[in-house]
Amino acid sequence: MQPNNSAIMQKPLSELIADELKQKIWNEDIQFGERLLETELAEHYDVSRSTIREALKMLESEALVVSQARKGTYVADFTNKDADEMIELRTLLESHAFMQAMPRLENEHIQKLDEIVRQMKERADKSDWSGLFDLDMQFHSYVVTLCGNTRIIKIYDSLQVQIRTFLMHLDRYYSSPQAFYEEHRQLLEALVSNDVHTVNGRVREHIKYVETKLLGQNI
Repeated sequence: MQPNNSAIMQKPLSELIADELKQKIWNEDIQFGERLLETELAEHYDVSRSTIREALKMLESEALVVSQARKGTYVADFTNKDADEMIELRTLLESHAFMQAMPRLENEHIQKLDEIVRQMKERADKSDWSGLFDLDMQFHSYVVTLCGNTRIIKIYDSLQVQIRTFLMHLDRYYSSPQAFYEEHRQLLEALVSNDVHTVNGRVREHIKYVETKLLGQNI
């Protein structure tokens, strides 16, 4: 791996490896349920097994991998129950945080969100789902940080890896990348409108749309 800026270079090697393994899982280069062998990873990254062990511990703390006694370490499966719980939690946190953030929005915040949505349009035009999901994380996280509730922000931040893992399943449930981009454009318009009911409705619709497709439930 070649770190490309000073911030990344300051990260421990084990954290850099953990970050790359996350991306491989999210890009489906590594599959759910796949076994991760310390020896193979150590050879691939040309590092010690202890460094790999540290990286895997980081991923385990984020519920991305599971370690089984005498069996090894595996990428965690992502079940319908996981998806259901993530949808419920995101709906509770984000619907509240978005409404709290709305009166705090200033021009600089709107410009930042508008730039994220513009980048989403570019990713959508290239059918780059992975890029879209990364930008989705940026959009939602940025709004949550504006809600003014430090505990909600902290809880949401602790869920970032699990939310991103959930997002990687969504490409099969949207008609097109443009439809996913369009939802975020409408979300931004709702925030700018300063209409509480519109914002609440858009956030819930955006998150819970997938539940009808993924779990076959009537919302």
